[in-house]
Amino acid sequence: MDFLYTVPAILVLIGALVVTLTLAAAGQVFVHRRFAARDFIAYNEVGGIIIAVSGTLYAVILGFLTVVVWQHFVEAGQMAVEESDAVIDVWHTSVGLSPAVRTRVRDDMTRYAETMVSGEWPSMRRGSFDARVALLDMDAIDAVGTLVPAHLGESNSQEATLQELNVIHDARQQRIAINASGVPWFEWLVLLIGAACIICFCWLFELRNARVQILMTSTVVTIIVSILVLLFELQYPFRSDVGIGPETWEGAVLHIRQMQAGALAGMR
Repeated sequence: MDFLYTVPAILVLIGALVVTLTLAAAGQVFVHRRFAARDFIAYNEVGGIIIAVSGTLYAVILGFLTVVVWQHFVEAGQMAVEESDAVIDVWHTSVGLSPAVRTRVRDDMTRYAETMVSGEWPSMRRGSFDARVALLDMDAIDAVGTLVPAHLGESNSQEATLQELNVIHDARQQRIAINASGVPWFEWLVLLIGAACIICFCWLFELRNARVQILMTSTVVTIIVSILVLLFELQYPFRSDVGIGPETWEGAVLHIRQMQAGALAGMR
């Protein structure tokens, strides 16, 4: 299934709709021709009540999972922003450290942000991560943590910088965990079984105009498949092309470069 994340989401949606709509239409034609002697119209009223109940139950489950996956997606975006903000904050709070430590920490943060764009995010698209990033954070923590402050200002800067470095570490761990925990296979199985039941139940109705009935069935199929594809694309927030991109890190790199070349010489 990982292959599907290398395909643009719009193509996945179109492909899923084409396949399911074709199968649904073929199944409806087959059922009505195979059991042509049956009077399906006579069961429309009772069938309508049953599909209303079953459709409502399925909609509740589908809606609940959609909300959970969306919250999962939003949380991942917040983690990425929090992490990039912390990198920028480290750049600022390290201004009070000794020159050698400050240079080391800022070099680590610059490489951290750049590696996020060039290495970590492409790895996240494949469901992995770039191990070099953690080493950069650890090196900065080592540099700041082993510093013996020479005065109160340096001590305050050390404490603030360590807090932000810990934020970076924790946010990255959470981000990686989020990108590895999608919708469990059993839940997908339940969703697919429910979708199949609803679609197949549509075949048991009959209208005098067969084309109108196929159109109605196709509408149901389109709604269900579209939502399932949406869940598939959002369950791993950093893998899909509609997922969370590296824009926040590109902004962090730009900010750091502006600080390096800006007019505030004291911050450098």
